[in-house]
Amino acid sequence: MFVSNLFSIRSVLYLYDMQFKETQQFRQWYIWLILPSTAALLMFDFVYSYKAGSGGKFSYTFAFSVIPILILLLFWLLRLDTTVDANGVQYRFFPFTKTKRLPWSDVETAYVRKYNPLTEYGGWGLRKGLRSKNYAYNVAGNMGLQLVLKNGKRFLLGTQRADELTAVMEELYQSGVVAKGQYDKF
Repeated sequence: MFVSNLFSIRSVLYLYDMQFKETQQFRQWYIWLILPSTAALLMFDFVYSYKAGSGGKFSYTFAFSVIPILILLLFWLLRLDTTVDANGVQYRFFPFTKTKRLPWSDVETAYVRKYNPLTEYGGWGLRKGLRSKNYAYNVAGNMGLQLVLKNGKRFLLGTQRADELTAVMEELYQSGVVAKGQYDKF
């Protein structure tokens, strides 16, 4: 009796300690090539037109050069924080959403899968499915944790560390915390 209780306590403690944490940011090389280049060219145009005799008046090129800088700053700040543990999934797409917690009791099935961000969701970021009522929070890549909720909605959280997430999910499946699903074309 004591030994079986000891094993169940160890199992609970193991599940409590087990978790997957990931922070993803938009650090794709093409973003950091295009946005600063655009801002630099527009700032150059502003300085050139100012020196060419616009009379010190506000130039439209200044406004157009500030916009890419603000977008660049936004892309630098954007991040997707994800935590998966025995209690559920916690996620935040900073600075657009507050931290949200999705308990496993609200999830029918969950599984890590490969997806096509362009055809299924129209790209990366906070996305709604193009031909469905599915939602995705993703930053880069094509792997994610698909959550099928009990209310029928589907929610995908992108990941850059699919192997680690899969290992944690396998432990959760085996302990009976959440049911394992399989990919189906909605």
